[in-house]
Amino acid sequence: MPTKRKAPVSPKASPKANFKPSITAEFNDAAEKPVSAGEILAPNGRRVQLKGKRFVITSAQNNTEVHPGFLKALETYCKENDAQLLVSRFTYNKGAFDNKDGELWYDPKLKPYLFDEPAKITKDLVLCGELDVTPTATNPLSGFDNYCQGASGIIPHPKVAMKSLPGLGEDKARFLYTTGAVTERNYIQKKAGQKAEFHHNYGALLVEVDDKGQAFVRQLAADNTGAFQDLTDKYTADGKVLHNQPVEAVTLGDIHIEKRDPVQEEVAFGEGGLMETLKPKYLFLHDIMDFTARNHHNMKDPFFWAEQEKKGNTVEGGTELVGAFLKAHERKDRKDMIVESNHDEAFERWLSEADARFDPPNARFWHEASAEKLRQIEAGNMDFNVFEWAVRKKYDLPQVTFMRENQSFVICKDEESGQGIETALHGHSGPNGARGSPRGYTQMDMKANTGHTHSAGIIDGVYTAGVTGKLDMEYNKGPSSWSHSHIITYPNGKRAIVTVKDGKWKADDKKHAPAPPMKVPHQKYAA
Repeated sequence: MPTKRKAPVSPKASPKANFKPSITAEFNDAAEKPVSAGEILAPNGRRVQLKGKRFVITSAQNNTEVHPGFLKALETYCKENDAQLLVSRFTYNKGAFDNKDGELWYDPKLKPYLFDEPAKITKDLVLCGELDVTPTATNPLSGFDNYCQGASGIIPHPKVAMKSLPGLGEDKARFLYTTGAVTERNYIQKKAGQKAEFHHNYGALLVEVDDKGQAFVRQLAADNTGAFQDLTDKYTADGKVLHNQPVEAVTLGDIHIEKRDPVQEEVAFGEGGLMETLKPKYLFLHDIMDFTARNHHNMKDPFFWAEQEKKGNTVEGGTELVGAFLKAHERKDRKDMIVESNHDEAFERWLSEADARFDPPNARFWHEASAEKLRQIEAGNMDFNVFEWAVRKKYDLPQVTFMRENQSFVICKDEESGQGIETALHGHSGPNGARGSPRGYTQMDMKANTGHTHSAGIIDGVYTAGVTGKLDMEYNKGPSSWSHSHIITYPNGKRAIVTVKDGKWKADDKKHAPAPPMKVPHQKYAA
């Protein structure tokens, strides 16, 4: 009777191990092999609890040298911010890298940081360090929607991605994140490998935990030198820290001013908020108006009309709220860019389709706006935007630009390639007349910052913000992936997404109180 051999310890079992199991043994019939192996517990039953308040998480590829500048910058960040660096491993092209001992290897510089276990960071966030997703995966988050058992999850992978997942109730959206990598590009020069090489990102995820145990996650994206910026601090490849660095832009989640969330407004514009802390050159605003008063989805609903009459909602009041909002938050050192969006365009649709004879609360304003539009047509002004006219009619807004739907506005443009980040796309109009979607925009030959879906995400260079207005807008029923998430864009074109929780946009932020009500002449209620 043959002797039973003990199964080898899984290479993922020890965070301090620096070698993968023998490739020769795996494929050599004469080599010793275990008789059996197995695990009783699923990954969620094996998760270890991490201790600490700040973690920097990235990934590494076998038989590949570390990016020295990026590792140095990460080590500096962790030292300066009392953070733990965790590096989870993945394997690729194993057959090409046999050494004399038949082992895969990982850069020894990473040995103190290797971590390949399933782990719980908070009750709502887990690190899936046990996963080994091939770096050539086109969609590395595919198939993991329910893998984390009701929590958000971090998956080690060199391609940066983020996905929102639905939950029931407000603030119940979950997220899947990938990490980026600390190792250099090292791919088979065939189609799959060459595509993966293009999407390979020197990056990491920063996880901060506040005193209530809430996790705040954002991306750390390095340039080719290994340097990266986090908020207003830059960490260089030679270990320096540069403070008070500029931020190119912030793209807030969709505004929907008639359904404003006063707490979220204060998070964005109040003391210690995004604008005061980051001082961006540009602020991009999507769906600034909800057009609640006469939305075309409810035009034939008499009960909706009665509700708007009771609340005192009018179309003119909605445009006044937009103007009051912009005026209250304008700054001379910042350009506020209004991205033409589907809810803004509903105003123009209302002018074309409504019968003002049967709408006394809005009849006068309908006639005034229609007359102005006709005057501009007669004058040959084809660039006229009636929504912009309505907003500017009562408010002087020198810092505000109303963008047009087919206009391009590229920031962070590279002088050599001409590539940059397109910011003029809201997200509702896709290529060739199709409906817009983040995946549809990946067909474009440049990166983009978009809105519209209210569900934060990253896919192939297309970043999507969430919503700044209320998470409950009355028409969104059932499970929701909406979140109060915003895009930060740095001058070198690298980006991060921050998500607000409990009135805070980062762990050491204060909990923001609601902004004061907004009152305008043609709106009975204070938004």
